This record gives sequence, C-alpha cells and structure tokens, in this order.
Amino acid sequence: MSRPPEWWPELAPRIERSRAPKPPGPCVDAHTHLSVKSAAAVAKPFFRPEYEPRQLYSSPETMRYNTEYRASPLNTAQFEDAEQRLADMDAQGVDAQVLAVPPTEYFYWLDETEARRANRLQHERLAEVVHTWPQRFAAVANPPMNHPGLAVETLREAHRDFGFRGAQISADVLGLDLDDRRFDPVWQTVVELDMTVILHPQGFTHGERFSDYYLVNVMCMPLASTLAVTRMILGGVWQRHPDLRVMVVHGGGYLPFYIARTDHAWRVRPELRHHLDVPPSEVLRRIYVDTNVFDPGMVAHLAAYLGADHVLMGTDYPFDMGTVDPVGFLSGVAVAESDRARILGGNAAELFGVAAATP
Repeated sequence: MSRPPEWWPELAPRIERSRAPKPPGPCVDAHTHLSVKSAAAVAKPFFRPEYEPRQLYSSPETMRYNTEYRASPLNTAQFEDAEQRLADMDAQGVDAQVLAVPPTEYFYWLDETEARRANRLQHERLAEVVHTWPQRFAAVANPPMNHPGLAVETLREAHRDFGFRGAQISADVLGLDLDDRRFDPVWQTVVELDMTVILHPQGFTHGERFSDYYLVNVMCMPLASTLAVTRMILGGVWQRHPDLRVMVVHGGGYLPFYIARTDHAWRVRPELRHHLDVPPSEVLRRIYVDTNVFDPGMVAHLAAYLGADHVLMGTDYPFDMGTVDPVGFLSGVAVAESDRARILGGNAAELFGVAAATP
C-alpha cells in the first residue's frame, strides 16, 4: 500500500548545512545527476524492462520504494531544477557541480535516430544550466555507446557546440563489455578531444542473486565498475590508448582495495597476459575515483594508493545512496591540507573545466 503524499519528503535526502566550515579553496562535486524530462519522453515508448538490469533485478519492495521516492516533490526538484540544486549546494558548501544525466537515462537501447534526438535534448538542457550559472556548473556528455560511430559524432558535437570537457558512460553497453574493440574509436576520440570519461554503472547485468536487501544497488553498482575496469585493464584498453582518462565513481568499485589478487594472477596465469605486459596495478593507478565511499579511511587509502591528484569529491547527488555533507565528510580524512584542497575541488577544475575552481 502506498504511503500518503505528506510522507514523501522524508524519502528524499534533505541537505542540511555542513558541519564543517567552508574551506578557503573551491569545492567541486564531480559526481551529480540532472534528469532531462524531454529526453525521457522521447525514450519512453521504446523502453522494455530487460534493458535496465537495476530495474529488472529489483525486488517488488525496491520498485515500490523507488517509485515513491522519485515521485516525492523534493526529490523531483533535486533531479530536475537547478534552483533547488543551488540551495542544496550553498548549504553543503559546494561551489560547483559537474552535471551528468542519471544512469537510468543513458537510453543505449534507442535506435540511432531516436538516440540522436534524446542525446541532443539532454545536452541542450545541461548546457542551458551551465550557461545560466557558469560559475556553479559544468557538464559532461551522454554518448550513445551502442552506436559507436554516432557516439563519436555526439562527443565532437558536445565538445564543439557546448564546450563539454567530459562524457559519462555505463560499465557495460547492453551487456557488452568496455574492452570490446568496437569502442576503440570512442576512446580515441575522447583522448583527441582531451575529455575525461566518468564511468558510472547502471546495475549489474547478471543480478539474479542480488534482488533482496537492495543488493542490486548496494553491491552491484561497485561490482559492475570493478568488472568493467578489470576487463579494460586486462583487455589492453590503456595499452592502446595510454592517455585515456577515466574517473570511476563510488571510489572505483572494489578493485582499488583488492588489486593485489589480480596482480598475483597476472604473474602466475597466462590468461591475464594476452594484452598486458605490466602488472594490472600499474594501469589501475592511471584511473581517477570519487569520494562517495562513506568511510574517511577509504578515501585516505585511495589518496595514498592512487595519489591525491586522482581523487575527486563526488556525492551522487541527488540519489539517496549519496554523500549529503561532502565537505564535512572530507574534513575527517587524514591527508595533507594541500591534498585535501585538490580532492575538494582542484582536480575537478583541471579535468572538467569548472570555472568556479580556477585559481
């Protein structure tokens, strides 16, 4: 039975004023989502549940809750309205956000004609917000990855027409892994345009055992990233495109905390050495990650292992699996103050061209 509308606002994450004082340097949230209703309307007639693994493997309880949660007035405003974002950012002490569409709005299952139309609507809306508040927002593209040729065209257009400095992609493309050679033209174009890829999964394609307890999100999101990055490393993506920059959300998944096992396997098993002539950990240190891991000690580990210049503040705003007080959270991370400043905003400024973070 659905709960009454007056209960709805409790579902959305309420942003309170940060418990930490505003740092002197810029603070940039590199992992946020802005929904574009006009593009969703284009895609809706073509949708089937099997296209979205997070929905396909969600329990009835999760589906009911998610429907109520997304219908709440506060969460609708957070996902769609820049003004609500600005109020929340001011409370958080966040100077700027990097905008990307929610992973539910990749729409990889659209044909080329409809994909071109939906992606253009998304980019126009993102660019409108950036243009209206250039000191508060930057944005990244949503390339239609199931059509690599169109994805290349879309990236060039987003860079040329809207000035986007990055793109967000899923951890797989309708079940096809990212080390597949058909995506090489996309990586080549990203490098050529000096863009940064945000790798953000949309569930896990084989989630049959994860439907209970919201494991379809709790475990499957970082699991999908772990698998994607592992396959990209072992599949030689960075061997072919050494300058490719990828920021993996949710702290990079599980791999940065368990890469030693993959290194060991690379040393003792021939299957891992077909496309890789260095230990996997050497390639892993090229990736960037965000701080949406909920444990200050894990952020300290990421900074120590990958380097503070490879860690970016990210919240997953406005999802309920996000960090609601990112500045307060990062104030508890044991790193040098110069490294904290880079994590809070300096790195995002360099990677995504955020005007507010330019010294």
